[in-house]
Amino acid sequence: MVKFYSGTNRIDEAIGRQQGRIDKLIESGVDLKGRPIEASLENMHNTMALTVKDHADFQNQQARANAMGKLNTDEALTIYNALGEYHNAKNGGWQDGVTLAAKVIVTQAVEELLKSRIKAA
Repeated sequence: MVKFYSGTNRIDEAIGRQQGRIDKLIESGVDLKGRPIEASLENMHNTMALTVKDHADFQNQQARANAMGKLNTDEALTIYNALGEYHNAKNGGWQDGVTLAAKVIVTQAVEELLKSRIKAA
């Protein structure tokens, strides 16, 4: 049986955990390899940049996963809101103000959704 709603928002929870890890690295001043954290954070922001096609694909994946019951409405909306209604080139394709933690978790979530879709095909 498909579970259509869970009272928890796994995406928000994961973003919170990821933000905690990033905050600890910022406090330390170095990344996990001992390099200055500022350069690593900038590199990660650049790595998380989306093309217009990526943006549309991410939105389609979250909508499909919500319709199939793999994401509850709150989780789908978290992804939708992080991406924004349109591709925002000023912020690498993401909504203004979206944190690096949100970019990382949303990207990972969409990747997992795609993998499960490929397995099912």
